[in-house]
Amino acid sequence: MTFPKVGQCFDVEITRETDGWLIRIPEIAAMARASRRATVDQVARECIAARTGIPMGYIIVYVTKETC
Repeated sequence: MTFPKVGQCFDVEITRETDGWLIRIPEIAAMARASRRATVDQVARECIAARTGIPMGYIIVYVTKETC
């Protein structure tokens, strides 16, 4: 029997820019950039993992604000 991983959810705000997406992660005072909307989640999780030491598999990202 397997159980879901228990992790931590981070709220992020994303803004469309001419060269991609700016990702703001207020909880850890960090910012990152993604080239495509489809990669925002992955890039945000990588940034959070690098800054906090939390394994990527335990990080959940929730977009609270999206500005185009």
